[in-house]
Amino acid sequence: MARKARAHGARHRLRDGTEGVKLPRLSITARLALLFCAIAAGVFVAVGAYLYQTLQRQMAARDDAALLGKVVLIRQVLQTRPMPLAMPEELQMVLDNVFGQDGMLLRLTTQDGRTVAQTTDEPLPVGQLPAVPLARAPHAGDVRDWSSPAGPARAIAAEGSAGAGNAPVLITIARDRSDRLAILKRYAADLLGAFVLGALLAAGLAFVTVRHALRPLRDVARNADAIHANRLNTRLEARAVPAELRPLAVAFNAMLDRLEEGVQRLSGFAADLAHDLRTPVNALMMETQVALARPRTAEEYQALLASNLEEYERLGRMIENTLFLARADNAQLALRREVLDAQAELARIRDYFDVLADDAGVALRLDAAGSVYADAVLLRRAVGNLLSNAVQHTPPGGHIVLAARDGAIAVTNTGEPVPAALAERIFERYVRADPARGDGAGSAGLGLAIVRAIMQLHGGSATLATTADGNTFTLRFPPVPAGAGGDNG
Repeated sequence: MARKARAHGARHRLRDGTEGVKLPRLSITARLALLFCAIAAGVFVAVGAYLYQTLQRQMAARDDAALLGKVVLIRQVLQTRPMPLAMPEELQMVLDNVFGQDGMLLRLTTQDGRTVAQTTDEPLPVGQLPAVPLARAPHAGDVRDWSSPAGPARAIAAEGSAGAGNAPVLITIARDRSDRLAILKRYAADLLGAFVLGALLAAGLAFVTVRHALRPLRDVARNADAIHANRLNTRLEARAVPAELRPLAVAFNAMLDRLEEGVQRLSGFAADLAHDLRTPVNALMMETQVALARPRTAEEYQALLASNLEEYERLGRMIENTLFLARADNAQLALRREVLDAQAELARIRDYFDVLADDAGVALRLDAAGSVYADAVLLRRAVGNLLSNAVQHTPPGGHIVLAARDGAIAVTNTGEPVPAALAERIFERYVRADPARGDGAGSAGLGLAIVRAIMQLHGGSATLATTADGNTFTLRFPPVPAGAGGDNG
């Protein structure tokens, strides 16, 4: 059954509905080797065809040149013989010496069709070819194809004159090409054998060469396979790989950097979250255990429930803030950006924090103008987190300035400046400027991280600048686009 299942799994349905068998995908080495082999085969075929055609043309040109030379020679022989037609035996001997080789066939005929001399008994195309006039020298265009009983041939006919009486004679010469075709056939067979051997040799050399050339890629794969969650600090040696693979190695190392940073942040986030969740949970457990140690009055139980409620609210805020950051990291928050009046928005936020600032003995001032292109709800949350942080860290008698200019909102408070070593990490999760003064019911160090997440969603930035007597947190929003107004999701 298992074998049948595997066989069935190896099949796929073709376009016409029939069942087919999936073939294994070829490796890059095999593909490149086959590609090089195909290229080499194409080159061999092209070169072989060129060489074959060149040899064929050269042999034909030599045969035609030989025919033309023989015509000129026969004309000269006929003119120099005193009485060739009266002594055919002597003429026949001369002709046999001249044409008794190289497959040349000759026949001399008079105007009345009588054969004066010939070198073969085979029929020649006498009267079938246009004769070259006596007054003109023969050229290559006068040579024609002719099918002899022995096979393909080339032939030419020309007029000539014999002896002192200038008796007209028709000269017909043919060249049997069967031996030439046999040579070409053997040459084609040799080319085919060389093509097969060359293709096989090219395939083998290509496979070896490509396999050797791809060894750095296998090394990269082997090094990448050695990387796992506990060894994210391993990197590929970009300088040791070929230039073509160097961008891949650099990109892979950059990806590992991001993964390592993400894993470290996630590990630290989980540890910090567990630590901060443990505090309210331990408080709830301890208070409940103390309350259950002996009978309590109704008032005591009410006080216990009220204390537990505060811890539950703290847990709820921590969970809500954590979910907000998780959604922001995955860009799951939809923005409803609009052009907001900075003066009106910040005045509304200041009115809410006035009571908290008065209780802390801190003066809260507003200096705002212009407009801001942002999501109103997220803007209030970001500025509210900054003001809450400023109220907590401003000593009594100090002051906080909430300002807005040119699409930027700044919250400045007096007090101890954030240490330089901590200023670079102040917007990270679970980082507190003063852990000893952490708000027990606050956001557990997530407030500024939420501010940075909100600004990243807007495409802006959140920065911190410190002075000798205070800190300034600045939120810079993107400029208002042309024609923007009202809702702009």
